[in-house]
Formats: sequence, structure tokens, C-alpha cells
Amino acid sequence: MLEKYFTQLEASLKAKLEAKATARRKFVYEIARIGTRIFDDNWSIGWTTVFVPYEILTSMGVSGMFVEFFGAMLAGTGMSSKYLELSESKGFSTDSCSYHRTIIGAALDGLLPEPDVLIGASIPCNGGVKALKRIGEIFNKEVFILNIPIDITPKSVDYLTEQFEQMIEYIENETGRKLDYNKLKNSIRYNNEAREYLVELNKLCMNVPSPANSNDLKNFIMIVLLLGTKESVEVAKLYRDEFKSRIEHDLKGATEEKYRLMWIQNRIQFKTDILSILEEKYGAKIVIDELNHIWWDSMDESDPLRSLAKRIITHPLVGPAERRLEVITQLARDYKIDGAINPAHWGCRQSAGARVLFKDALQKIGIPLIHLDVDCVDERNYAQGQIMTRLEAFLEMLSTY
Repeated sequence: MLEKYFTQLEASLKAKLEAKATARRKFVYEIARIGTRIFDDNWSIGWTTVFVPYEILTSMGVSGMFVEFFGAMLAGTGMSSKYLELSESKGFSTDSCSYHRTIIGAALDGLLPEPDVLIGASIPCNGGVKALKRIGEIFNKEVFILNIPIDITPKSVDYLTEQFEQMIEYIENETGRKLDYNKLKNSIRYNNEAREYLVELNKLCMNVPSPANSNDLKNFIMIVLLLGTKESVEVAKLYRDEFKSRIEHDLKGATEEKYRLMWIQNRIQFKTDILSILEEKYGAKIVIDELNHIWWDSMDESDPLRSLAKRIITHPLVGPAERRLEVITQLARDYKIDGAINPAHWGCRQSAGARVLFKDALQKIGIPLIHLDVDCVDERNYAQGQIMTRLEAFLEMLSTY
């Protein structure tokens, strides 16, 4: 069933892309192609958490996919409830993250093909690592875990680089595939090319009004799956060109903008039209997602492992909350936002524990924030009427600022 889904999705998106090439279509098409790799004998399968260096995996012929992406995909297709109910029937608490409960349920139900490797990172949360461990138990597979240091020091970079070397050895032992260092160096070159376009397109989104509509960059964090490939460069360039063209043509194709909003953490993954309503009825537009921020510097092609280690260690979600707060407040200034939306995803201990800090930090610079108590994957308790009532009241408040 899963193979059929990804195959049909890829074919459908390819036809649409050929009919009309847009950045969004290209992005989703390339992500769908990663899904079909699960069933391609030329690739090994790697289930991971989100902050794993996919450049290394790709250079070894391993197709990596992070568990949160899979949970989001099942929610988007309306299938998550089935697997949430299954995992809950096996004793997994509804207090835990639904992204992770969904993929555990899918593994228990036999939806997931057997992975060749399981690789987790200690950031951004322990929940993803625990989900991988449970999947490892289901498939009787060892899980390799990267322990990410929280201090940004040369010694920390050395420590994580050594772990990458151990991870490479683990992949070699489990799959028989060797790391091609020339491919890895090329992946760093592609990463740097894509990064330049990504930085540029983000700067274009700072334009007032923004060339980006609320859903143009939805779940764009998934581009990490493409980083280090020529496809990532193509996607980033296409977005850059599209946004640049919109500005040059007086924002033709962009919606009216009355309120500029920032989205903190994850988008709501199941189907809902609240953002379309906000845009079309109120002129309220998401101009920046916190997780779309490009935080890393250009990387050293001659020293790929250390460069990748430095990129992970310097992520705003690593270490003290102050790092993340500093980035959020700077984004608020750079994008000239009027307000921020935080879907306080039920089960996410990491962000739930910082929600007051988000609000306080933005209030200090005069930016209101609204917390939406919503599960981004589990739609069983979702009440759109209540959410819209709160958002409408929030926009009314913004009009008085």
C-alpha cells in the first residue's frame, strides 16, 4: 500500500510539474521521490530523527527519512488516526508526541518496510530517539544514537566528528555500503550552492509585502532530506526565482498582506483551511517559519565531517533556550512581523516547556504571540471553530497595535 501511494504521488506530481513548473510542485515532487526510494533495491533504507546528516547517508547509498516526516505524511493523507489508535491500544500514552506514536503504530501494523539502519540524534528531543528504539525492537535492529554536545567549542566539534566516523562504520557493518568521500565532498558543494539560494529567498520574504504566501514554504524543513544533492539546488533556485519574479511583477500571484505573521515550530499536518481563511478573509500571511531559518555558515568542502558537525551543534534548538529565543526575536525584527503563532503541539515537551519564554521574549520587542493548543498530527480532538474564534480575536487585537 505504501509503495503504491508514493509511486502514484510521484507520478501525479511529475505530471503537474511538467504541465506547470512551480517551486512548490518541484519541492513536493522531490520529497515524494525520496519516499519511492524505500522500495528501490539500489538504496538502503534509513529511519532517522530530523537532525541527522543526510549528506553522509546519501553519499553511502542510504535513503534517510526522519520519523516526524512520516508521521506528518500519514496525517496529511488522513491515515494517522488509525495508527494512533493502534499504538495507544498497545499502551503508548496520549501524552506523548503524536508524530512518534503514528510511526510506531505504522510499524506495528506492518506498513513500514524493514529498515537497514536506524539512526537518531539527541536533538531536538528524546521522543524521536525513543520512537526509533521502539521501531528497533519491532524489527530487531540496533539503533545508533548521536549524542549532540550543547557547547559550541572546537572540542565539541571534534567529539561529534568522531561520532560521525562511528556512524559511518555502523552503516558499513549493517549495509555493506562504503562511504564515497568524493560524493561527500560534492554534497558539501551542493549544500553551499543551495544555501546561497535559500539565504537569498529568505531575504526576498523580508520584502513588505512578502512574495511568499502562507503555504508556499509549509513544512520546508523537509528540505534537509535533499541537502547535499543537485535537487536541493534546483528547488532552492526555483523558489528564489519565483519569489524574485513576483516582486518584479508587483507581487502578481501573492495574496494581499495586512498582517505579517511568524509561525513557531511545526505546521498543522492534517488538512485544514485556516491559513487560507486567514489570508483570503483577513490578509494575514505567514511570512516566516522559525524552522525555515538558515542558521549555518558556508561549509568547508575539504573537511566535510567537521563542517557537518559544526552545522548541527550551532542549531538554535541545541543547548539553552536563550539561543532559540535570540533567533526568534531577530526573525521577528528582520521580517517586520506583526504577530506570532505557536501551535503548542500537544506532547512536545521541548517547546511546551518554553512557550512562556517565547511569549515573554516577543513581548519585550512589542510582538504579540498566540498559543494554539492543538495536536499537529492528531485531528481527533481538533475543533476548527474554536481555533478560528481565537485567531480572529488575535487579529482584532493586532489591529489596535
